Amino acid sequence: MAKACLLVAAFSARQIARSAVAAGYDVLAVDFFNDRDLAPFCLASECLPGEYPDGFSGPALMGALARLAEGRRPFGFVYGAGFEDRPDLLGEIARFWPVLGNDAATVRRIKDPILFAGACAAAGVPHPETRMTPPADRRGWLAKRQGGAGGGHVVPAESLADPAGHYFQRIVPGERLSLGFVAHGTHIASLGVTRQWCDPVATAPYRYGGAVGPLNLSIEGQLVAAVEGVLGRIPLIGIGSADFVVDGAVATLLELNPRPGATLDVHDTAEDPLLVHHLAAVQGLGTRWRPRRPGIRASGLAWATEAGVVDRAFAWPAWAADLPAAGAQVAAGEPLCTVCVEDGAHDGEEADARRLFDSRRAYLLSCLRRDAA
Repeated sequence: MAKACLLVAAFSARQIARSAVAAGYDVLAVDFFNDRDLAPFCLASECLPGEYPDGFSGPALMGALARLAEGRRPFGFVYGAGFEDRPDLLGEIARFWPVLGNDAATVRRIKDPILFAGACAAAGVPHPETRMTPPADRRGWLAKRQGGAGGGHVVPAESLADPAGHYFQRIVPGERLSLGFVAHGTHIASLGVTRQWCDPVATAPYRYGGAVGPLNLSIEGQLVAAVEGVLGRIPLIGIGSADFVVDGAVATLLELNPRPGATLDVHDTAEDPLLVHHLAAVQGLGTRWRPRRPGIRASGLAWATEAGVVDRAFAWPAWAADLPAAGAQVAAGEPLCTVCVEDGAHDGEEADARRLFDSRRAYLLSCLRRDAA
């Protein structure tokens, strides 16, 4: 008997595809990289030209999805990063296939900076002071591109030459934590808390580096309450995440991401794949489910610090993912691959997982430099 088939699109589709296969589905995937380890999870896949972190081109994506779907009759479409700033594209996709996640109207609401700030205020949830026009004194403020993803679009406001397409938030001090969840309208099943870090460069001081978790932190209940407070105003369904800055007992909610994201490698397990629960939430089922949490893991990007070439004979370790093709050229500032630290690969502590991540990342980058020499 043939399996049900899903269309998937994201900046990098490998995480969603892997979870979908573990959940028992066939996958047709589109992303910006079509990395060599995506193909084993897919019936077919396509690579679209694009620049991370810019979103998808509508006509190109629609064409790729139509080609993949031809003769296969997929029952729906699951998306990851790449649609935050283009809900109209989700609306166009929904004309042809059911969008199995938050719809265009919901994404438009949750990614509207002023509407989201208002929802936080109505729920009594701390949120940075936000405005659509530059403040008179930009010191102490950040500029963010509306609908941006991955942190690379965030810059100090005083460094921004052209404010078009950006909004402004006052800087809030504290440590960066993220709460993973599966949403069921106005309440969530928490996947746990991860601690995130940046991998800064001069042009992108808040570029995403990675995350470690799930962590056993006493503040988790407070983070869950904050998310559910906002969902009381803007309900969500399915896998998502919430980014916070925590300073002592004050947890400031920065944003909600209404789709699977970078921490899927931390939270997902082959024994209890999250795509099962994402699709159950879309159908209004599984509200009493409690996630099976893995041990502490780390996952993040190995950003190339200089241009290089992937040697055709290089043997990728099992803990590397999103692997470029043999002989691929990688420019400085581009992601080489994803580095994973599995539960059981270290002594079980957060610091151990982070140290192992750093050493693995350094090893891969040194190989890229050597290959380019």
